[in-house]
Amino acid sequence: MYMLPITWSSEYQGSQSEAVFRISAKHRLFKSRFYFAYTQISFWQAYDAENSAPFRETNYNPEFFYRFATSDFRGGFLGADAGFEHESNGQVVGPSRSWNLLYLSPYYYQENFLIYLKLRYRIPEAAKEQPDLPEGDDNPDITDYLGYSDLDMFLLFLRNHYLHLTLRGNIATGKGGVSLTYNYPLPYSNNSYIVLKISHGYGESLVDYKRSLDRVGLGIMFTR
Repeated sequence: MYMLPITWSSEYQGSQSEAVFRISAKHRLFKSRFYFAYTQISFWQAYDAENSAPFRETNYNPEFFYRFATSDFRGGFLGADAGFEHESNGQVVGPSRSWNLLYLSPYYYQENFLIYLKLRYRIPEAAKEQPDLPEGDDNPDITDYLGYSDLDMFLLFLRNHYLHLTLRGNIATGKGGVSLTYNYPLPYSNNSYIVLKISHGYGESLVDYKRSLDRVGLGIMFTR
């Protein structure tokens, strides 16, 4: 979870600077291996006073998954999650975006390292009969840009320095995205971290899934 009060991207027609914040949590259900999780990321044009500082985009991402028991492997642990997730931006016809996914996510971790591979299957939706109708697929080509998998790698080094690299894409179309996040604990704080986030490519948000964007942001992370 983080708040980036200052981010910069050259793609936004005079509104290059905006604030970005993300909340994310998961909850284990009844001491079972089933979990419910929720993530939300918002893009806020806080410095665009001429247009009343609007929220440009918010993506909502609930999911339900099962976590398999881990097993020992080469000095670490192997595990996997399997689940269902929905992601949408809650917009009206036109800018509306959504998809439903089934996924399998094998992962491997040691004390200071985690690698997590998310393999996705998009549940098909019916094609729209008319572009202005609410029924039907708002983004039939989304996997051309975001692909069928994400690869996340996390590394804790030099005691408290933390890196998170995310790669996603579609080999057939040659499109995808990459992001790198670095964070370090703030002095005299147990739960706050300075964070620098750099991203490039497609899929930063649902409304921009067809646009390749570059962004640099600086802010505070509340948990990692």
